[in-house]
Amino acid sequence: MFSETVLATVDARPYFERVLSRALSDRLIDGARLAALKSEGAKAIVQLATYFGTPNLRPELEAARTRLVTLVSLALEAESGGNVDAAIALLRQKSLLALSKSGADRLRVVLKLPSDGALELAVVSSGEDEKSGLSRWTFDEPITYARYLAEKRRRETNQAMHELSYWLAAKFGLPRKELEELQVPCESIMNSVLLVLFVEKEPKGFFSADRFMQLHESARKRRKHDFALLDTWREALAPALRTVLDRACEHFLTDVLRIIKSHSAADICREQERFSGLFYFDTSNVEDLTHHDKARAKEWQRITGGKGDHTDVQCTVLLMVATGLDPTPVLRKQDATLIWQNTRATGFNEQAVSGFIDTLVPFEYQSDIRRLWAEDLGPEAGVQLDDADAARALSYLHETCRPGWKQKKT
Repeated sequence: MFSETVLATVDARPYFERVLSRALSDRLIDGARLAALKSEGAKAIVQLATYFGTPNLRPELEAARTRLVTLVSLALEAESGGNVDAAIALLRQKSLLALSKSGADRLRVVLKLPSDGALELAVVSSGEDEKSGLSRWTFDEPITYARYLAEKRRRETNQAMHELSYWLAAKFGLPRKELEELQVPCESIMNSVLLVLFVEKEPKGFFSADRFMQLHESARKRRKHDFALLDTWREALAPALRTVLDRACEHFLTDVLRIIKSHSAADICREQERFSGLFYFDTSNVEDLTHHDKARAKEWQRITGGKGDHTDVQCTVLLMVATGLDPTPVLRKQDATLIWQNTRATGFNEQAVSGFIDTLVPFEYQSDIRRLWAEDLGPEAGVQLDDADAARALSYLHETCRPGWKQKKT
């Protein structure tokens, strides 16, 4: 049987060009308005070229034309709802400068929304950050109305996740300002709150690594899939946040609980790179830590002199452990010489480094310190210290570690 396939052509031109073409072909814009559009367009192009660069170079003016078309297209399609007749009416009523500003304002609103699920300090976006985003979406990757809507929805979801995370954390006694300073993923906060509510009828707040061991075991045994207090809490939430909370609960019961049942608590705690962002471990309140946590934290503080979050101190400690020395926060010159000599003689004791990280480094630092040793310090130091020139080796250690001696100027 004969069949005919009709292929419809898709008009891929920017929305502004399609609207203007239709208006001209149907004689819906007269000569006077067309002349005004040309004049407005020229002014807008110069303004945009000046804002993003300079109006004195032809490539900048050509880029500004693309920016103008992108911004006007966005404004026309957004305000008309995709109705071409309504868009033509807007083109008759509003100047290109006004439409361009309308499109840019829409993008600015989206740029102020969080681009991901990481909680961080609330900082006012700089003009340069805003300009960079506008530049990308108007020229480097000209944004369509469909992409704008998708990006807006995505970022609004991120915003709702942020607000829910702050709200849940506050229920557990963690203020918004402190949470922003921690810079942790929303998912880790939501999963941690839900784990506690899933296991404990009277929630005790965020957990340390050792308390997680108990929660993990209880969650594995629990048959009923509900969360203490959550129904009451849910009633106080705005509808948009309820939706996010419902999704978080579903994710916990279907995905997070499966991970809990298939992996040991120790693996989840120690393999931070693999399970990054799954849970938030609270180590800020010493009273909530178990004796094991306290001992580990106290020993780490002693070894690092209270500077355990400083990279140069971490490098000092790791290199001393790797070469058989007792770790100290400050590297003496005689110890630096021993590190160099021991490295040349026997290399690094990788097993000692791994054991030290597992047993003495607090959980919140383990992932970063493992990565520091495996990907940066270990390979680099292995090369730099395999040097017959003692002066060069000591100079490297002086720059990398926290030295206790002054380097002589050469």
